[in-house]
Formats: sequence, C-alpha cells, structure tokens
Amino acid sequence: MPLGVDEVLLRLLEAYSPTGREDEAREVLVEVSRALGLNVRVDGVGNVLATKGGGGRVWLVGHYDTVPGRLPVRKIDGRIYGRGAVDAKGPLSSMLVAASLAEAPVTVAALVGEEGDSRGARHLLSGELPPYVVIGEPSNTTGVIVAYRGGAHLTLRCSAPGGHSSSPGRSAIDLLLESIMRMREVAPGNAYDEPSAAVTMIRGGEAPNVLPRRAEASIDLRIPPGHDLASILEKLERSLPDGCSLEVGWRVPPVSVRPGDPVPRALMRSIIPMGRKPRLVRKYGSSDMNLLHARVRSIAAYGPGDGRLAHTDGEFVDVRDLEFAVEVYKGAVEYLNRFLR
Repeated sequence: MPLGVDEVLLRLLEAYSPTGREDEAREVLVEVSRALGLNVRVDGVGNVLATKGGGGRVWLVGHYDTVPGRLPVRKIDGRIYGRGAVDAKGPLSSMLVAASLAEAPVTVAALVGEEGDSRGARHLLSGELPPYVVIGEPSNTTGVIVAYRGGAHLTLRCSAPGGHSSSPGRSAIDLLLESIMRMREVAPGNAYDEPSAAVTMIRGGEAPNVLPRRAEASIDLRIPPGHDLASILEKLERSLPDGCSLEVGWRVPPVSVRPGDPVPRALMRSIIPMGRKPRLVRKYGSSDMNLLHARVRSIAAYGPGDGRLAHTDGEFVDVRDLEFAVEVYKGAVEYLNRFLR
C-alpha cells in the first residue's frame, strides 16, 4: 500500500534534524522517497533530490532541517505534532507524495541548512536550475507567497575602558544599549514595508561590581522589497557611537514576484478547483526563495500549516491540510508541464 502523507510526515518528524545535524533525517528521506517510487540521489552537501520522469522542468523545493528543540511526535485527532511539522517537513511530505502521484516529470529537492546559512540552496546555485520552482513553506494552505523580506545576521560589538561600578563612566553595555536604540531609529520595523532590527541575544559583563569592558549583541535585520540592503547597512554603521562596530554574517536580498507569473498562477489555479479561495501573501521572514529567485524563470512559495506556529513549541499541522497541499502541488506540477514550454 502506498505511503500516506501523514505516515511520511511522522517518519520525518521522528528523525530529529536541527541545522547541521541532518544525517538521520537524510536516511529517512531516501527510504521514504524510494518507497514512493521516486528515484533518489544525494548531492555533495546533503541535499536529497527525488525525481520522477527524469526530473523535468518543475522542481518542488523544501528543506528538512529545523530549528533546535525536540518536541514529542504525536498524531492526535487528525493533527500531527512535532518539531518541523509546520516548518517545513509538513510541506516537504506533501511535495513527496504529490510527486509520486503527478502525471508529469518533477523533482523534489529536500535541502539542508535553510534555517542556518542556506548552504543547500547556495549549492544548487552552482549547478543548473529548472525554469519553474515551488518553494515549500507554510502558507496556511491557501496562501501563495509572492514576497519575502531579505536581511542579514549582524553582530554588534562595543568596548569601553571598564573600571569599578561605583566610578563615573560609560560601560560597554551602556554603549551597546545606546547603539540598539539608534539602530531602531534606522530600522523601526513597525510595518511590513519598514526595515526591522530585532535583538535576539545579548552578552556582556564580568562581575557585579565591574563596569563591563566588552558587550555583544546578535541582531536579525530584515529588509522589505524595494529597499537596498547595502544602503541600510551603511546607515546602521553610521548610527553607532564610538567604541561600537557591526559585523555582517549571513545575508540575502528581498524578493518579490508578480502574481500573474507562471508559478503563482499555477498554484492559484490548483487551489480554486478544491473549493477554496487563494490568497496572495507577503512574508516578514525569508526563505530559500530569496536566493533561488534570480536563477529561475518563475518561483513562488506555498505549503500546508499555520506559519505563526513555526519555531514554536506548539507546532502542529492538520492532516487534511497536508492532503489538500498534495493536490495543490500535484495540480501545479501538471499545469506547468502541460501549458508552459
């Protein structure tokens, strides 16, 4: 009997795979893909490529790494719980089953490192990509994602002379807090169309009675479409007080596509016959779509699951949404193969 999408997801969830520790899940992916009748290979960085009919011009691209934090894997009252149920093993499971059922050539690319440095997607950029790509990310089942903000991971470092805490003077933590407030003026993040600078970690201090000489913060910068990342970074650096500096790590540009482009259109045309109304969605975060967009003819993101549950301890996806997504992915693959050359 063919594997159901719920069984595929449960098997993937049992293989805990935080970014950088995807080996166990990779083995499960290979086994599941072969059980679904797909041809499988693993590339040099650990991406799993499952193909039907030679692979074709349409790729369904998901990721199988997750954020850290084990969660119990359970199926209760038609819901499947576990780390990655929403982001993004749920969409990936629906993609695999859709590929096995599609009456057209297709490749499912299950990538590593999406929650980290996107090394899986960056590796794909070194080779030939198809013209049409669907990214598997949660979109509340009827949403078609046409825009993602870009951004960068920043490290803010401040230093000061130090001294006894009873003495007058500014500490490295004082400078750090001032820097953060100045950065918020450049990137307030009060709306989608404004850059945002979210502080995610702060480190500093040596003893209760010593003015800190060094302090450091990790900052997640997000840039909406229509803004230039380099110019925002330049403004942030100019805003810093003396003694502070920024180091820029991972970065991706924002992305926005036209709703009438082939892939968004194919997804919407596949949702409508299912009795639901498609919605166009702009995401506050980013995905591998940001990186792959420039190398393909058309791209959009879609998937089952409530994106508000991603990265939370309450991740779950409804089996009915997984099954709905199977039909949407399948319909989009067949539409793109049939009508677009």
